[in-house]
Amino acid sequence: MDETERAGLLEKLGTVQQNQKYVIRSNKLGLDYTAWVQDDTGTNSKCYVMTIHDIGCSHSVFTEFVSQPEMRALKQRIVWVHVDLPGQEDDATPLTIEKYPSLDDIASELINIVDHLNIPQTVIFGEGAGANIASRFAIEYPSRVHGLVLVHPTGTTAGFMEMMKDKLNNWKLIHKGMNPDAEAYLIWHRFGRDAAKGYGDSQLLEANIREFSEKLYQKRTAKNLALFMDAFLNRTNLVDKLDKLTVDCLVAVGKKSSVINTTEKFYERLREARNNPQKMVNSPLLIADNVGDVLGEAPDVLAKSMQFFLQGIGLLSGLPMEA
Repeated sequence: MDETERAGLLEKLGTVQQNQKYVIRSNKLGLDYTAWVQDDTGTNSKCYVMTIHDIGCSHSVFTEFVSQPEMRALKQRIVWVHVDLPGQEDDATPLTIEKYPSLDDIASELINIVDHLNIPQTVIFGEGAGANIASRFAIEYPSRVHGLVLVHPTGTTAGFMEMMKDKLNNWKLIHKGMNPDAEAYLIWHRFGRDAAKGYGDSQLLEANIREFSEKLYQKRTAKNLALFMDAFLNRTNLVDKLDKLTVDCLVAVGKKSSVINTTEKFYERLREARNNPQKMVNSPLLIADNVGDVLGEAPDVLAKSMQFFLQGIGLLSGLPMEA
């Protein structure tokens, strides 16, 4: 897609306003997605990136990442569409459903967002459970996806220990609300194995964990979070479908992440599925040293990798490389 075509896509987004909130109904699921459009591009040429959050989070993890100084150049060239999955937005009303939709169904119904906003093609940027959902959407709608940025993706089903931890914490979330055990599990899931021992070994990590914990108690709706966690726990195997994932992917993981082994297996299987090293030229693996949370602890590294990746797949070609 050249710059003229991309400019034409912008015209189709004429009704989309800067930092505008959209509540978009999935009639199939009977649930609402919330999309926040962040557009600080001005008259610059641009592309579109849709973000999908992890369990225990909302779209705010991505607005905070985009606000980092290392993201300044990309922020000025990208229209961001930050998605809150059903019931996961800040201060959400408790869902009336007893079972959350499957990750496949959640992924499939993202089509309503890109259709509602008249976006023919987008990059999808997902973290954790959001990376799994992003991959499933790209498999089902490859023509609507220009590329994937996957932070901490997991492609396998839940292991025995993960299943036991999740089931215990889901029960406590539903019956007791947010509690220290569920909090500890979600901190381990998001910030890595070292963070589970305490507040970590850096002031930045300590501040990030404290902010995350406060939001778990103050912003997350416990029942909704438990339902989403249960859907993630009961995810189907994605690894065996990676031969159907045809778009380019940037895969990123922190070296101290709780899921580094499963993310490396995801990438290894992706390489095998591509069956040709030349097909992986624009699908790199980023392993960030000494961090468990790539978004929060290594925004400079991820920002630079994203810039190279987007340029490698033909986007932002006029953006100069920053030293």
